[in-house]
Amino acid sequence: MTKEKIKRRPLNSIQPGYRYLVIIFTILALSLIGAILYFALSQATVYLAPNWRTQTVGFAIQIIDKNNLKAADDLSEKLAGEIISSSLEDTKTYPAEQFAETADKASGQITIANNYSKAQPLIATTRFLSPDNKLYRLSETVTVPAGGKVTATIVADQAGDTFAIGPTKFTIPGLWEGLRDKIYGESTETFKLQTVAKTKLTQETVDKAKADLANILFDKIKEKLNAQLPAGQKLADGALLKEILKYSTTAKLNSGQKEFSITLGLGVKGVVFDEAKLKEIASKNLPEIYKTGEALIKIDPNSFNYQVSLIDENSENLLAQIKGEYDMQIANVQIKPAELKGLSKKDALKYLQSFGDIKEVSIVMPFWTSYLPALEDKINIQIK
Repeated sequence: MTKEKIKRRPLNSIQPGYRYLVIIFTILALSLIGAILYFALSQATVYLAPNWRTQTVGFAIQIIDKNNLKAADDLSEKLAGEIISSSLEDTKTYPAEQFAETADKASGQITIANNYSKAQPLIATTRFLSPDNKLYRLSETVTVPAGGKVTATIVADQAGDTFAIGPTKFTIPGLWEGLRDKIYGESTETFKLQTVAKTKLTQETVDKAKADLANILFDKIKEKLNAQLPAGQKLADGALLKEILKYSTTAKLNSGQKEFSITLGLGVKGVVFDEAKLKEIASKNLPEIYKTGEALIKIDPNSFNYQVSLIDENSENLLAQIKGEYDMQIANVQIKPAELKGLSKKDALKYLQSFGDIKEVSIVMPFWTSYLPALEDKINIQIK
């Protein structure tokens, strides 16, 4: 068999028209692949940090007696609960309010000498006279033994710092003249307008003491009530209601009384319910004004505060009503990817920064381009 030799035509022997056509198709193919890769890999992520505005939202929720639930009771907007209670009584002594007061009359200590053969009694207010005729009076009754001495306090008969005299010798004008040189007083220190410690008893002091004892009893009762609940569960202060059952005091207002006692009986009722369910219902049932569609809402779970009030008479199996409030943060950021497509990164940043509800903005995109994708589904907006 004769083998025929296959002759290969060199590339440069291809006709020029075909060669140009191959080159054009190659360029178009590469361009198409590049375009496909560009659109497939080109995407941008826009990070927005909103300007949050804090709003306080109020709520009111009713509590149904869980021990008498009916099939018709709607628990989507109401809570099931029960009441537990306890009481304590105690008596406590409190000090009156103390204050310092500067006397308007000078005073000081003297030593009274008796060089006579008999003891000499001196009653309170006995007069003592200084060499310059300033008059002072004995503050308390004393008896000076014969041939002895006693220490006592004398107070100026009149107000003023002119009676704050230095050490001197005093005579006793009320004694028989023949005894004045034998019974006399002497001072060794300068007299002063003394600072005197005093006490007063006002209604404010009594009220503070009453509140203090009420708080002590309240904490003890709360501990007793919490001990009745399952482990890990505690009553919030807002779920507790206090009632003064008994009160008496020995306080006498505006007297010199140094201390007084208070007897107080306190009763506390606690309303037991699921606090997590309370927050869920309160958060879900937002007032219409806050249901703004595209607005962003964040609720601070630690901001809830409330107070329970008992319902004494009703025909709907209600135990109590809870009124409270919590803090909610709102941001109205309504940016759509269609608004950003095809913009340069610089123009997109400038556009986004013009919105008052946006605090910070950043854009992450491929290094090879400075324009956001032309397709909106390639632009991802993330709220920080």
